[in-house]
Amino acid sequence: MNKINYVKNKIYSGIVKHTRFLPFHHSFSYKISYFWFSLNDFKEYFLFKRNKFSFFSFFDNDHGQIEKKGAVEDFFRRKLRGVKGNFFKIKVLCLPRILNYSFNPISVYILYDKREIPSGVILEVNNTFKERHLYFSKVKKGQTNFIFDKNFYVSPFFEVKGFYNISLRIDEKNIFLYIKYIINKKKAFEASYQGKSQNMNEINLLRKFFSISLQNIKVTLGIYIQALKLFFKGAKYINRPKISKTKFTVINERR
Repeated sequence: MNKINYVKNKIYSGIVKHTRFLPFHHSFSYKISYFWFSLNDFKEYFLFKRNKFSFFSFFDNDHGQIEKKGAVEDFFRRKLRGVKGNFFKIKVLCLPRILNYSFNPISVYILYDKREIPSGVILEVNNTFKERHLYFSKVKKGQTNFIFDKNFYVSPFFEVKGFYNISLRIDEKNIFLYIKYIINKKKAFEASYQGKSQNMNEINLLRKFFSISLQNIKVTLGIYIQALKLFFKGAKYINRPKISKTKFTVINERR
């Protein structure tokens, strides 16, 4: 697995790991399942719907622009107007709503050309203050690594500085996402997700519902629990800067 393939709808189940290196070591991990599916030609299942209540659902209001509601694809089209490239199909890796509850710390969109070759990647980051930042980069042939300057307040224990070094690989059987956060040439934090795939169909969706029905609640609670642990370990609290609810950054240069 050494590239970003065009893959049909999947459920990826695996382990998320977080490790902080500065100013002290702190790590944790948990099981989680992400959905991978098409936006342009969204396939509706009995148990997985778009903008409708279901066991699992994808609501456009949970993604893209916060201030103005609408289809995520339309928002991307507006933001990428003037950017050269063939962005024909969009696939997304995200946590679905489960019984109408959702929180997505990170979603990844891959834009493909008409030949189903990756042409762009969008990293969508949410914080717990209902703010969102999207980072876009073109994808060169065979590229799986991306650099994004940090322009968004995510953790209350990290300043808004430094940059992310991101690796992403996807195929029919596996997914690997690795994020390394660098401050002053030092690795401050890393997160990874490794998962194995299942085909997305009604039977697997039903099975998955019974095993992950509380997943999104656990993700939200876990963020606050880990924040408390960092606080009691002595991590310095960084005040949140005032920004617009949604920011979109187009990355033109790489380090």
